[in-house]
Amino acid sequence: MDFAKCTTYQFFNMQPSSVFLGFGLITLVSASGYYPRAVNTSTDAGNCTTSGVHMIIARASTEAPGEGIIGAVATMVKQAIPGSDSEAVDYPATLTQYQASEQSGVAAMTKLVQEYTARCPDSKIAVMGYSQGAQVAADMMCGVSEKGFSNATQALSAADSKNVVAMVLMGDPSHVSGQSFDAGTAKKTGLFPRQNLAACPAAQTVSFCDDNDEFCDSGNSLQVHLSYVTKYGTQAAKFVTDKVLGNASNGTISQIGSSLSKEKANEVSSSRALGWSVLVAFVGLGLLV
Repeated sequence: MDFAKCTTYQFFNMQPSSVFLGFGLITLVSASGYYPRAVNTSTDAGNCTTSGVHMIIARASTEAPGEGIIGAVATMVKQAIPGSDSEAVDYPATLTQYQASEQSGVAAMTKLVQEYTARCPDSKIAVMGYSQGAQVAADMMCGVSEKGFSNATQALSAADSKNVVAMVLMGDPSHVSGQSFDAGTAKKTGLFPRQNLAACPAAQTVSFCDDNDEFCDSGNSLQVHLSYVTKYGTQAAKFVTDKVLGNASNGTISQIGSSLSKEKANEVSSSRALGWSVLVAFVGLGLLV
């Protein structure tokens, strides 16, 4: 999907004025640090994890290469389960040519899971994704069936997905409300609602989406879309930890989560002020309508 053609082709099912506002917001908040930049915690994936879990992570649209904001969840899991490691999916994560970017991510994540499963047949895997990255992870595990996506694909095979014990999705544009694995307050579908969920590993999945999220709930709030790690990060990490340990996790994850949540909250608060001050300047100049 070519952003340059937005005047004739609605981007993300929005009118052109909303397109520029949405794209401008994402560009501004990314540049200002509104997306709290998690330290790139990727570790060497050449070895097999024996006592922990190997996490494969797809970042959100426009984030710098690496694990992105959702990497903070992986950090909590690593601190709770010694021996765990992680790696980032290498894909464009762009809003321009969105469909091509997302499908590139699906192919890249699929390859990582297949290669790791073949190399480490006894190791556990968790996959995570934020925003576009969440759609990447869900497409890999459920198959591509979204409305508006032309290339339908099958879900990852049972042989390749047998070691995937958990999938964490945050702000998934292919979100469908009313699913057993949904978490949060959303009541509507995302911009690209998934049409076939039969292959989705419901028992291994949690999908966070709140009411009025611009992308996963077809709402109007970018702020909601950017809030999931701060709001649900500890819960997400505990979900993964429980799946890895067989619901035997202890209070460690809560203590870690509390500490990281405070740190993230401070970072979001300071960067939010800068992001919105720049936005106000743009609106004042009439560059956004």
